[in-house]
Amino acid sequence: MAVEINQATTPEDLGGAFGLVHALAEHEGSLEYLKITKKAFIEKATGDSPEIFAFIAKLDGDLVGVATGFRRLHIWNGTHLVELDDLYVVEAARGRGIGTKLLKAVGALGKAENVPVRWMVDEDNEGAIRLYERIGAKVWIKGVCWWTPENIPG
Repeated sequence: MAVEINQATTPEDLGGAFGLVHALAEHEGSLEYLKITKKAFIEKATGDSPEIFAFIAKLDGDLVGVATGFRRLHIWNGTHLVELDDLYVVEAARGRGIGTKLLKAVGALGKAENVPVRWMVDEDNEGAIRLYERIGAKVWIKGVCWWTPENIPG
């Protein structure tokens, strides 16, 4: 079984990446929070200054995994960093190291740019935490706060 990891740059590959982000939102019961459209996803990942990136995994030619992210300034470091947003592998393809390969592709991007890579993990996702520590990442368990415009007073 051949696994291939590539950065998605074509509309077709980016459309597939969006489909897997959609599948992740469904898997997590968070589809109502996925506001970006496929068209907007593709537009934000292309052009002269892309706002986001996506790596895709194919297993024997079939799209089975995605890692998405973006670059942002880290104020404390005074430098930019790579922020991993989504990491997802379809259930039928799990257990083959595909998630690790996607994560390492994002890590290679950070290494090439000489910047750290940052992401979040749920504190009860023990398998993921073990993986992250095994590859050399430092894991801090913190909560996430989300303040939507309609809930901000004033």
